[in-house]
Order: sequence, then structure tokens, then C-alpha cells
Amino acid sequence: FWYALKLTSEKPLPTTLPEIECELGKWVRMYIPLLNPTYETLELEIVNSNPGNFSIETDPRKPLMVAPHSTTEVPVQFCPSTLGRANHTASITFTCPQLNEWIFHLSGVGLIPQPMEPASISTCIGYHSSIIISFKNPTTEDILVDVLLTDQEQTIRPLGASVLHRSSSEEFAFYLPLKQTQAIPLPPKGKLDIPVLFVPDTMKLYEAVVVVHVVKENGGNWPYDDSAELNKELKSITMSENGEIHGICWIYPIHGIPEAQPYKSAPAVVCCRARYRVEERVEVLLTGVVPGTTTMPAERNVAITTKNKTPSVQDEVQVTAGFSTTDEFLYEIQYESNKVKSQLESSVAINLVQKDRDSDSGIITLTFNIVFAPNKPMRNSATLVVRCTTGGAWKFPILLLATEPEVDDVINIEAAGLNKESVIGFRLTSQTRYPEPFTAYFLPGSDPEFVVLPQAGELLPLDTVGTRITVGFKPSMYSKKHKATL
Repeated sequence: FWYALKLTSEKPLPTTLPEIECELGKWVRMYIPLLNPTYETLELEIVNSNPGNFSIETDPRKPLMVAPHSTTEVPVQFCPSTLGRANHTASITFTCPQLNEWIFHLSGVGLIPQPMEPASISTCIGYHSSIIISFKNPTTEDILVDVLLTDQEQTIRPLGASVLHRSSSEEFAFYLPLKQTQAIPLPPKGKLDIPVLFVPDTMKLYEAVVVVHVVKENGGNWPYDDSAELNKELKSITMSENGEIHGICWIYPIHGIPEAQPYKSAPAVVCCRARYRVEERVEVLLTGVVPGTTTMPAERNVAITTKNKTPSVQDEVQVTAGFSTTDEFLYEIQYESNKVKSQLESSVAINLVQKDRDSDSGIITLTFNIVFAPNKPMRNSATLVVRCTTGGAWKFPILLLATEPEVDDVINIEAAGLNKESVIGFRLTSQTRYPEPFTAYFLPGSDPEFVVLPQAGELLPLDTVGTRITVGFKPSMYSKKHKATL
């Protein structure tokens, strides 16, 4: 029995993706999955019905390619332009000859904005530094903006001159150098840069909040379709007399971290031969942890480095019990660049072993143990950064110096004859559990009769037979002893 089958494929049915939520003024990313069930590569054109709220993160100058029997996820950004659902809908259509069209329906909700992540700013005591808060009007309305700088988060009420004056008191370390802080007009998608100055006078953590309060220029209220949300105690909205949203607030917390004056003395030097290991004890003095102690004694204004270990000797370091201060400190070594950091991070370790406070001056002495195990000669500057959890940062210069390593071995090669090559081989490992790339060459000044192979490759890991390196010697004339350094 034979049956004649006529098979007809139809275009894919429209797909409705789950509703996505995002705070007004921010954006979130979602992905549209495109499954290609055919044996052909699909070349898709994209049509977006609402690019104002949904933007596709692909190159608009090129078609979207989907390989056979594969899935491609297309990233889409959702950026609400008002509170609630409103017109936050879009249809994203992908067209191609094979499948005709793919349609995806998207929808989103604009949420009441919550406080932003804290921004940090730091400067030395007696100096000032600034930070720019860039606010963009996310709505399609003409708005009036009020900017408030305050020292604490609180429920926002209509902003008055008395509040602004109180926020700029002499004890406050933050200042708002805006000529106009109230009723600043801003069009749809318009931007407003808000500078904030930080002028600390004590080594403590300062906290401030910049509040951007917006209302419609025409005096209207903001619609919102989630009435249950409005019953909560929200700091990011102000209500009108009839219980509707009159103003929306964006809250930007700022953390001010004072820094001690940079030290002009010579850096602490940690020196070691390449491929050796050394431990150094470094003492640093912290002033200003106790209010009123902002200067350092002239005779003790440098980091003090004393050797306590010999190369290639490793002992356990005991941390002194019963610290005389309850202050907690965070510390790290900062390098000149990310490239230097990647080269040195595995060769340098630091550990806090002791901390003491002088009861008379309030100065705290921290003792660090620095381990330095360089793989090759180098000279790099670094900075030991110490931060107190109650506020304040101190920076101390360090010089990491790795000198030339000792000669590992002396290889004597006896010539087989004039213009005849003699070869000797040896094996090397990477000194780690992983293979490591290498290059092999002779230093300048070496006799040209020597050759090394291979000149590049990978050293096998530790506890293996290692990678074989061969050195050839082919004299072209009889003369004195030939020398080379590999």
C-alpha cells in the first residue's frame, strides 16, 4: 500500500514572553531564543515596534545569522518610560525566506525607583574632591527637578529652603555647588549632571544622600496601576492630597572616605633574588584613627622595613593575641597597572600580624608580613593601602625589587671537531602543577657557535619528566674557550 503525503509548513505562531519588571530610570536585559530547526543558515531581518522602551543589542547594519540546528539568544534591553504598564509593549519580528516571520510579544512594568548602589569618593584631609551624578529624565514628560543633599535617608517631603540650608551646615563634609537646586526644567530624555564636593576634616567615614525629586511641569500626577504598592512606606515618591503620586525621587547614597596625606619618604624596599623567596616585616603608622590625631611625628613618618627571614626559608608566622585596639582594618597591595598586577599577584602575599595603639598619641602601628617570591628580575612600585572599617584610608609606597638569579648550572661541552656539532640535553619543569610557556635564548655577549632548541614551547608541570632542552656547539675555528649564557 502506498500513501501520497502532502506536507505544508506554516510560519511559527507568535510567542508571548513573560512580563519583565524594571525600576524607572534603570534598564534590564532579557533574551529572545531563536531555534533554527532547519538544515540552512537563517539570515534574519529585525523589525521592532517599540524601540523607545525595547532596544535590540545587535548590529543594525548587519543581518542576524542563526546556524543550522542551533539556538541563538538575542539580547533586548527594557527601559521603562513611566510607572506601571502603560505602553510598555512591543512586537519584535524576525523575517527570512525560509520561515517567513517570527513574532515575539514583549511587555514590561515600570517600578518605583529604589535607592541606588552607594558611590564612593575619597580625598586627603584638607583637600577636596568631586563626583558627578548624571541624572537622565527617563520619562516622556517635561519635568521640574529639585536636588537635595542630605546627611541621611528619610521620607522625602516637598523640598524647602530650610532643608537645603540645614544640609549644608559646617559639620557636613559634602557640598552641592549647583547655582540652581529647585525647579530645574528638564525635557524628555534630557540629562542633568549634579556635582558633589567632598571636603573631609576627620579620618572617619562620611555618608550623604543626593535626592533628585521630579514633578510634571504641567502639575499633573503620575499614573500607577498598582495601588497596593502605594500603601507601603516608600521613600521614592511624594503623594498628593488625593492619594496619587505627585513626585518621584531618585536616591543616590554617597560614601566619603578620607585619606591620609601621602608620604614623601622613601618607599619600603622588599628585595629578593629571582626564583628565591623572602619574608619582610613592614611597620606602618596610622594617624587620625582617633579624632584629633591628624599629624604624624616627624621622626616616624616612613614605613619601616626589617628583614626577618633568609631566602628559601619558610616558617609559620604566629599572630599576636590580645590586640590593644578594637579597630578593624582592610588592606591590599595596589599595583601600577592591571598588567603589572597579573605578573606580580601570584608572587606577592601580605598578612597583618600585629596591631598596637599608643595610648598617649592615639597612633596605631600595624605590622605586616610580606612574602615575595619573584620568578624573574624586575623592579616595580606598589602601594600598600590600609582602610579602617570606621572610615579613613592610608597609602604607603613599596618597592618590589627582584635581582638577577644565581647561575643554576655550568654545562661543559667538548667539541667533536671543527665544524662538527656537539649536542647536550637536559630537562626542565615549570615548578608548578601546570604547564608554563617559555622562551629560550642566549644573553648578549654569548659566542655565536651555540644554538638552543626549542626556542619556545611549554615546560611540563612539576613531578613530570619535564621538557627536553638541547644545546648545540659547532666551532668554526680553533681558538680559546667559547662561552655563552642561556
